[in-house]
Amino acid sequence: MGRKSVLLGFALFGYVLGFLAWLVRTPVAKFIASIGLNQDISGAILAGFAGGILMVITVLVWSAVD
Repeated sequence: MGRKSVLLGFALFGYVLGFLAWLVRTPVAKFIASIGLNQDISGAILAGFAGGILMVITVLVWSAVD
């Protein structure tokens, strides 16, 4: 697999992950708001979680390719 196809795959996966995070943001934000945090903090938590998942998968796949 070439470097360009790997980067394109990561970009596509990141887009899909971000799209899904956008779709589930309202229920997750309401759940986190019920704990006592405001919706800005809950959105940041969701974005950080999605970004963390993407980076872990990126590192795992990238280390398997080398």
